[in-house]
Amino acid sequence: YLCIVPRGSGDRVFLPFEEDGGMLSVIVSKAFLLAADTEITDPTIVRQIRP
Repeated sequence: YLCIVPRGSGDRVFLPFEEDGGMLSVIVSKAFLLAADTEITDPTIVRQIRP
């Protein structure tokens, strides 16, 4: 479980076949974030993913 609260200033992108209000977009964005986890500098996120 990774708790990341998005800022309200970005565009929201929903895939046309999604029926659950954009949950797949959230999952994919977290996957991209974690793929580059060595570049994360936000202390809140770093505390959640590093021991």
